[in-house]
Amino acid sequence: MNTTDLQISALRLEELLIAFADKDVEASALYADLKPLLKLVKDEVITTPWQWGQIPGRYRFSERGLQAYEQLEQAFATFCIELTGGETPALKWMREFRSQDD
Repeated sequence: MNTTDLQISALRLEELLIAFADKDVEASALYADLKPLLKLVKDEVITTPWQWGQIPGRYRFSERGLQAYEQLEQAFATFCIELTGGETPALKWMREFRSQDD
């Protein structure tokens, strides 16, 4: 787990959550869900990876319409990847493979 990358992703996610919270009640609710976790990350309390199921708010993208905000969804995904231990070799390979199609 790279705590620097985790903090950077937390700051970016929080920045976008604040921006979208004024526009969408679901983004505001997601920010409320994640705010305690983001604080723990920024305060460097979290030093070991979490499990995907421990991260609040994922359903808000698929079930509550937040997938309409691509930047927010990408920032959330990056944060979750960092919080769960960072990119796996398989994920790195998949990203490289997908970038070849562009």
